[in-house]
Amino acid sequence: MRRIREILGTVVSLLYPLPSRLMEKLLQWEEDTVEPTLGPFHSVISISSDTTPIHVFHKSFPDFLTDKQRIGDSWFHIDLKEHHTRLALLCLTHMNTSLRRDMCDVGNGLVSELDVETILQTKVEGHVLYACRYWAAHLKEAVWTDELGAALKYFCEHRILYWLEILCLDRKLGSAILALDSARQWTLDDSSSTTLANGYRYLLYYRNTISLGPSHIYKSTLPFIPRQNLSSSPWEKELHRSPRVIMTDSHDTWDRILFTLTGHSDKVFDVAYSPDGGLLATGSQDKKVIIWDSRTGAQIHSLEGHSDGVLVVDFSPNGSLIASGSYDRSVRIWNSASGILIHTLNGHTGGVRVVSFSPLGNIFASGSLDNTVILWDPRNGSLLRTLDGASSKLWSIRFSPDGIQTVAQSSETDLIIWDTETGAVKSRLPYPSPIDSIAFSPDGTLLAFTTVRGVIIWDYKSRTISRTLHNIASCVTFSRDGRFIATGGGNGEIVTWDITSDSQIGRFNGHTNLVTSLAVSPDGSRIISSSYDGTAAVWDMKSGWESPGESDDKVHKGAVHCVAFSSDGRQWASGGEGGTVAVWDTEGHGLIHTLKVHEVAVMTVAFSVDGRYIASGSDDAQIVVWDVEVGEPVRILEAVRWPERLWFSADGLFLVIEYGSRGSAISIQWSAQNFQECEPRSLTKEQAEQMLRGTPACGVPPSETYLVRARRSQWIEKRCQGSTVERLCHLPHYYITRSASFGRYFVFGTTHGVYCLEFPPGYFDISSTSMYMSGPMFD
Repeated sequence: MRRIREILGTVVSLLYPLPSRLMEKLLQWEEDTVEPTLGPFHSVISISSDTTPIHVFHKSFPDFLTDKQRIGDSWFHIDLKEHHTRLALLCLTHMNTSLRRDMCDVGNGLVSELDVETILQTKVEGHVLYACRYWAAHLKEAVWTDELGAALKYFCEHRILYWLEILCLDRKLGSAILALDSARQWTLDDSSSTTLANGYRYLLYYRNTISLGPSHIYKSTLPFIPRQNLSSSPWEKELHRSPRVIMTDSHDTWDRILFTLTGHSDKVFDVAYSPDGGLLATGSQDKKVIIWDSRTGAQIHSLEGHSDGVLVVDFSPNGSLIASGSYDRSVRIWNSASGILIHTLNGHTGGVRVVSFSPLGNIFASGSLDNTVILWDPRNGSLLRTLDGASSKLWSIRFSPDGIQTVAQSSETDLIIWDTETGAVKSRLPYPSPIDSIAFSPDGTLLAFTTVRGVIIWDYKSRTISRTLHNIASCVTFSRDGRFIATGGGNGEIVTWDITSDSQIGRFNGHTNLVTSLAVSPDGSRIISSSYDGTAAVWDMKSGWESPGESDDKVHKGAVHCVAFSSDGRQWASGGEGGTVAVWDTEGHGLIHTLKVHEVAVMTVAFSVDGRYIASGSDDAQIVVWDVEVGEPVRILEAVRWPERLWFSADGLFLVIEYGSRGSAISIQWSAQNFQECEPRSLTKEQAEQMLRGTPACGVPPSETYLVRARRSQWIEKRCQGSTVERLCHLPHYYITRSASFGRYFVFGTTHGVYCLEFPPGYFDISSTSMYMSGPMFD
C-alpha cells in the first residue's frame, strides 16, 4: 500500500507528466515497477508504454485523492505537501549527484548556433532535466526538513551554476529567476538564503549575457559580480579559468539597476506598467511595441504593425489592452495577453505623441503633433469627439483621477483643461516657460510638470504653485500611492523625491542619454525608465539612494569616458565625469594618483611614448599635461574646441589632436618635448596613421594578432589578420564608453566606473597592444 500511495502521490504531484521509465529513475525505483503498481488504476490513469507520459484521464480523480473530507483517513489519501517535500528532495538529490561543469560538452558554443534540443536529449537524462525545471516549484509547496535544507545548501554551494548551464540551453532563464527567488523565500538557512539572493540578482542583471551560451556564466558574468557579493558566495572558486576584475572603482555591492530591456534597436520613447505590475510595455523608434515580463525581463510579445516610430504606449485600467501611438499618425489597440491587434484608429494628420486611458477605461485620448486631441471608445474603436483649443503640438495628456476633466500640455507654455463629456475648454493655465511633461497625483489634488526652471507642483484645485523641485527634468511621474515623485533628466539621471518634504530619496544613474519616460510599479518597489540610448531599465527603489560615503569612495563621480595604457603597459589612466584623471598600477592592482584640474568631464587621455607624461582633454577645450611620477600638472593648453581624442606621435615629437569624430579634423599644435606651440598643421587620416603607427594607444595594431571590441556587439575579440575572429569574452555592462588593452590586461570605462580585466595565461598570446574600443584608429 505504501508503494501505491507513493506512485499515486507522484502522479498527482508532478508538474509535468513523465513516462514510467523516467518516473522510476526520479523515484529511484527499480526498472519495470511503476506500470505493475499502477495496473489496478487503468480506468482512471493512462498507461500505454514506458516511453509515453502517464496522466490521469480526468481532474476529478486527483481532486478526490487530495480531499481529506471526501476520502477520510483512507490509505489512498494524498497529502500534497508530503509528496512535494519528497519530490523536492529527489530533484535536489539528482541535481547534486548528476550536474557538473559543461556536462553538455558545448564549450564556448552559442545557443543560437547549437541544436540545443538534441544536446539536451542526448546529454541530460530526462529525470534530471525534469529536476532542473521543477525543483523550485516542488520546494515552494514543501515542508522544511533538515534533510531537505541540507540538500538545498549543497546545491547552492556546489551545483547552482551548473544548473544555470542547463537552463541556459533549455532557454528557461526566466523560470530560473523565479525559481531562485521562490527558494530564497522558502529556506530557513541563512547561508542558502544569501546565495540564493545573490543568484537572483546575478541572473536578473546578467540574463541577457548568460543566454548567449553556458560558457558566458564563467567568462563574461562571474568576473563582474560585485566584490562584496562574490566574496560572500561559493562561486569564486569557479573563476580559476576565467578573466578576473583586478581593479575597479565601481560599486562593491549590487547595482541599483535590476535589469535592462535590450530588445529594441533604436531609441526607446515610452514605457508603461500594467495595473497589476506583471507586464511592461515599451515603444521605440524601431516601430515596435514590446511586452515584457516585469519579474524576469523576458520578452513576451513583439508587436509589429506601425510603419514609423512608436512614441507612446499605455495600458487600460484593467490591463487587458495596450494603446500605442506612432509617427505614422495612427493609434493601435492591442490585446496585452495575446499580442493580437484589435483596432487601428486613424484620425490624426500628424504623429501621435501621447495616448491615455481614462480611469474607468471607457475612453482614451490621443494627442498629436497636428495640435488636436481625439477621444475614442476603446471597445469598438469609434471616434467620440475631437477636442479643439490647442494652438501648438501636444506633448502630454492626462485624465483627472475622476475622469471628468482631460488635461493636455502643448509645446508652448500652457496647460489646457477640457470637460471630458462635452469637449468644452474649461480653463487654460499659462506658464512663463515651455512645459515638457505632466502627471497627476493619484488623488487628483496635485499636478506636476517639468520646465526649464525645475519641476513645478501645482495645487490643482486652487491653480497655484504649491512648490518647486529644483531639478531640470524631461519627464515626471507619481508613485501609485502618491508618496513620491520620480523625474528623469537629459543627462540620463533619475531622481526620486519625497512629496511631503521635497527631499531627494534616491538617485539612479545608468542611462547615457535623455530619459524619455518613467513608470512606477504598483507596489512602489521598482521604477522603469526609457531612454534615447536605446534601452529601458528596471530599477530597485529599495537600493536607490547613493549615500555620500559611497560616492566619496569612488575615484570617478560618474561615467568614465576614456582609458589608455602606457607604452610598457605598467600603468593605465582613466578620465570621466567630475574632471578627474586617475592613474593606476597594472601589476600592483592599485591607484597611484588622482589628478584634478579639469572642472568638467575628461573625454580623452593619452600617455607620452616614454611614459613620463599624460595629456588629458576635457569638454571645456582645456588640455592638461601631467607629470606621471609626481602627479602634478606641467602645462595647461587651450585648444580651439574640446578634443575628441589625443595621441603622442610615435617619435615623441608632437601632441596630435582629433577634434571631430572618425578623424574628421586632425591637427598638430604643440610640441611634445616642451609643450610649446609649434606651427599648426592639419593631417589627413593617412598622415595621422603613419605618424602614430606603432604607438600602443593609437589603435593601429603593431602585430598580426591584436584585440578589438566593437561598439555594438560588446565582444572582446582575438582578431588575426586574414583569419576568423575568436570571441573571448562578452562584456555584460550595457553602457560601455571606451576601452584599451595591453598584453593580458583589458580596461574599459562605463557609466558606473572603470574596470581592469586580467585574462589567465594561455587565454591568448599577445605581446603589447592598446587601443580604443572601436579597434581601427578612425572607424
